[in-house]
Amino acid sequence: MTGHGYQYNPIFHGPVQFYLISLMYLLFGITDAVVRVAPVLMGTIAVFLPFFLRRQLGRGAALVCSVLLCLSPSYLYFSRFAREDIYVLCVTFGIVVVLIRFLAEPRRWHPAAFLGLLAVSFATKETTYITVFILGLFLAGAIGFQSLRARLAGGGWLGGEIVRGAAALGRDAWAWGASTFLLVYTLLFSTFFTNPGGLKEGIVGSIRYWLSQQPVNRGGSPWFYYLILMPAYEWPILLLGLVGVVVALRRPTTIRLYLVWMAFASIVVFSWASERMPWLVIHPLLPLALLAGIGAQTLWSVRRRLPVKLALVVVGAAGIASAYFAVEVTYFRAADPRELLVQVQTANDVPVIRDELMRLEALSERATGRPLGVQVDSWGGTGWPWSWYLRDVPVNFYDMSGTLAFPPAQAVLVADPDHDTMAPRLKGYVAHRFHLRVWWVPDWGAAGPGDWLRWIVHRTAWSSTATMDEWIYLKPNLARLAARN
Repeated sequence: MTGHGYQYNPIFHGPVQFYLISLMYLLFGITDAVVRVAPVLMGTIAVFLPFFLRRQLGRGAALVCSVLLCLSPSYLYFSRFAREDIYVLCVTFGIVVVLIRFLAEPRRWHPAAFLGLLAVSFATKETTYITVFILGLFLAGAIGFQSLRARLAGGGWLGGEIVRGAAALGRDAWAWGASTFLLVYTLLFSTFFTNPGGLKEGIVGSIRYWLSQQPVNRGGSPWFYYLILMPAYEWPILLLGLVGVVVALRRPTTIRLYLVWMAFASIVVFSWASERMPWLVIHPLLPLALLAGIGAQTLWSVRRRLPVKLALVVVGAAGIASAYFAVEVTYFRAADPRELLVQVQTANDVPVIRDELMRLEALSERATGRPLGVQVDSWGGTGWPWSWYLRDVPVNFYDMSGTLAFPPAQAVLVADPDHDTMAPRLKGYVAHRFHLRVWWVPDWGAAGPGDWLRWIVHRTAWSSTATMDEWIYLKPNLARLAARN
């Protein structure tokens, strides 16, 4: 965006997020709100994608799926996150849409759409390898089963529906598909041919880095983490999804069995992968939301039965509660560590301190004609998110845990672990302590039924939450200027 170029680095996942956010900056300017525009668009697109499955799943099922995605606490919350998960979820949903439509009625455009979206997905996040594994395993099993059935019926080994459908499209369709994948993959990872090294990193570096992180077990969450997180927030999706699973197994089709397999395999694989984070819950929720649509459609078709009426009342109440939690966690408690969707979040104090520093910047410019000088402690990564919030202010970053001498500034931000070291150097400054980050690592074994009930009703944490604090130091003249204004 600023003209310094971009080079793909697998540590920050794929390049797609950076292209889209930079595009939003270019169109709308650089603000906190604009950062969220691209993920919001991805979340909104995901809500409307079931429309393209209305013939394959049923109009009612597609509509209910859209409503569930719209009101889901997890989807609403993480579609306002500057993380790549909602992007890759939207692209994965597009891949699922094309696959389901292919399984129902193959079209010549399906290979190009499927493989083009797959290339975008690889350029968005490494969870695409999980998507490909789950999808590939199902297709291999389905093709094998259909081929065996065709052989036993007196036909050839290539007589299965999927193989016949793929062959009927012709070589040109698949050649166009392969070309689309290579072109999109190359353009995105090479930053439109400006960084050829990114192509190698996309092919080798991404999977190598992702595999290297598996032993780290970042987050330290237990294997059953998603089995707790989903019931904590996603009641209607789970209740209707279970009905959808029963319907799919009692009246199976290839499409329905794929959704059941995708839901089961996603929960297993994401639970097996060592990095279990709240934003990853949206991936196993996707097939469950589609199955929930099927379940709701089935219940509605037999709604005159008393047990079904009671079930619909329960689901309706769960839906109202889920929508309430979605609004609360997204718009009112977005950085409340007692929310299980919050991992380690920038505290609400930080934008307040930022606003105060920007106000002091304007006052300093007016009073002295010079910009406000700010120094930020970068110990342990505490320079973030100040490098974003103070992007328009002259800032110097220092690791203040050592003995490095540096010229004093009008305003200094010091991480709490370095406070004792820095306090003598900043004698005479006016100091104020605030929260930089907040988090909660629940003691899962200590939570009984009463603890869960109190958490659901009042969001009462059953074990202690934690913070990373900082100190803001202001020179006396600056503090007086702030008090007068």
